[in-house]
Amino acid sequence: MFSVPAIKPGLMLAVLAAVLAVPAAACGGNDAPAVTDHMAGAGMMAQQPEGSIRVGLRNWEVVPEVTSARAGRVTFWAVHDMDHMHGHDEGGEIHDLQVMRKLPSGDMELVGQAQGLRMGEAKALTLELQPGEYELSCNVVEEVGGRTISHYKEGMVASFTVTG
Repeated sequence: MFSVPAIKPGLMLAVLAAVLAVPAAACGGNDAPAVTDHMAGAGMMAQQPEGSIRVGLRNWEVVPEVTSARAGRVTFWAVHDMDHMHGHDEGGEIHDLQVMRKLPSGDMELVGQAQGLRMGEAKALTLELQPGEYELSCNVVEEVGGRTISHYKEGMVASFTVTG
């Protein structure tokens, strides 16, 4: 039989950080949307990334902490808020954050999305945004109690402006 030497928690965290840094560094320099899951465990949400824009997702609204930003790299901190409790027949167990740009033609273009946020979860969504008008929305459609519920149609949409 053998014994495993004890590892100090600080050393374990340093090793874990180093291991995780390698794949993260390999992904740099790309303008594609970046989505990062954040959950601290035991029902506690991870800390909001510095400089990000918090977007609360709750039944039935999308609540950005600000409604505009300057063009360039923007990080949205999508949070499925725990301050709304609902019954299982109401819907809203999962929310998404979609960022859509309004085109001159009137059409909408998907710029990026963070999907599958359960209550209490958060995801960072980093995008390169051009000046213009945008919508932040949840596009989940679910069947609940024999009803089809569109989160967008229930009002989960907010306007967002990107300035030059």
